[in-house]
Amino acid sequence: MGGTFFYMKKFLGVFVLGIFFISVVYAIEITEKFDSNVIVKEIDSPLNFTLFVTEATPGNYNLYSLSDIVIEPSEVFEVGQENFEKEFTLTPNTNLDTFEGYYTFSYTLHHRDVEKFEKKATVKIIHLEDALEVSSESINQDSGVVSFYVENKEDVNLKGLKAEFSSVLFDVSEVFDLGPKERKTFSVNVDADKLKKTKAGVYIIKSVFETEKGDRKLEGNLFIGEKKGILTNDDSSGLLIRTQTVTKVNAGNVLETVEVKVIRNIFSRLFTSFNIEPTFTDREGFVVEYTWIKDKLGPTESFVIKAKTNYVLPFFVIVFAIVVIFGFKRYSQTKVEVTKTVSPIKTKTGEFALRIRLSMSAKKSVENMTLIDRVPPIVKIYKKFGMVAPDKIDSEKRRISWHVGNLRAGEERIFTYIVYSKVGVVGKFSLPFATAVFEDGGKIHEVASNQVFFMSDQIRGD
Repeated sequence: MGGTFFYMKKFLGVFVLGIFFISVVYAIEITEKFDSNVIVKEIDSPLNFTLFVTEATPGNYNLYSLSDIVIEPSEVFEVGQENFEKEFTLTPNTNLDTFEGYYTFSYTLHHRDVEKFEKKATVKIIHLEDALEVSSESINQDSGVVSFYVENKEDVNLKGLKAEFSSVLFDVSEVFDLGPKERKTFSVNVDADKLKKTKAGVYIIKSVFETEKGDRKLEGNLFIGEKKGILTNDDSSGLLIRTQTVTKVNAGNVLETVEVKVIRNIFSRLFTSFNIEPTFTDREGFVVEYTWIKDKLGPTESFVIKAKTNYVLPFFVIVFAIVVIFGFKRYSQTKVEVTKTVSPIKTKTGEFALRIRLSMSAKKSVENMTLIDRVPPIVKIYKKFGMVAPDKIDSEKRRISWHVGNLRAGEERIFTYIVYSKVGVVGKFSLPFATAVFEDGGKIHEVASNQVFFMSDQIRGD
């Protein structure tokens, strides 16, 4: 009986002591709060976290981990109250250099010489390029500015980033910081002509980030929005050689199909040539329409059609025809024709002398015909004449005239006289026109002869 009581007393004591320790163990509560649980391997930036402890027994404590995570400070600290909080930093050691992804580790709050309290936490370990996104919004081709952005996709601070960005339009270097979930936009002035020549679409932005652990590369997208527009210029130049130039310019940034039309009539088409053979030719009545089609005309590219119409040949044909018609008409309307010729004659004294011959013929019957000729001032009229002497010699006006009277159609008369000069004559000697004056149908008409010239060497008188 006594032995039984002893064992029951001992069991009760152990039970009460166990209840005490259990109450002590479960009374303390530990929680942690991370500023960020993301570790970027190439960025030397430890994680900050705060440890919250409630219902703690005063005493000496320290915090440590046996995983591949270094917790600092690792020194023992004194707790003098039930509830406290303390800040620590986490740094992965070199054993995690090749690890990527979520890493769960255990840490221990050690109440020195009393108890150890173990907890678990999880961090995310990634490379720098996994935390970033490089891209752009749709770019307006007319702005002359290209904008792109770098976005931090993680809840972590990224400080002192150094990067080079390159694309078909730009090459730039930037140094910048990125806060958690922050997006930073960069604007670059680019060559306007280069931007206009760049087709709409998606292009690659290549990024190289410089870190203490080597360069990390990242590619993003550059979006250039579509713009459509065709500029047309139709210009004509030249007179006899007429050139029409039609130019189509792609003012957008997408491939375009353009069409050019040129119209000629059935006459001008015979003298027209093109720098490019037309795609289609359509004839309708007196009009011929030529059509050119150009596929895949790139940005800023031009399509030029030159239509050259050479009117030189038809112009001269028309001029010749007009001259012939006019000459024929004038010839048919001419009632009297006067021809003047000159020839030198020899004199006994060696003086300069010329024989003037006037031939007059009537194509139609005329009345009261008078033939008048003028004598140059440097010569004199020889008083002896041929078969028909002049009716009047006006020395003051230096005119000589014959009254012919009526002439029948087909009738011809010839008159001659001689002029001379005692002064030598050199070079080109010009004689004036002779004039025939007559009546036809009650109206007075005049007809002039041709003008004659005589080339002479110097002749000296006695």
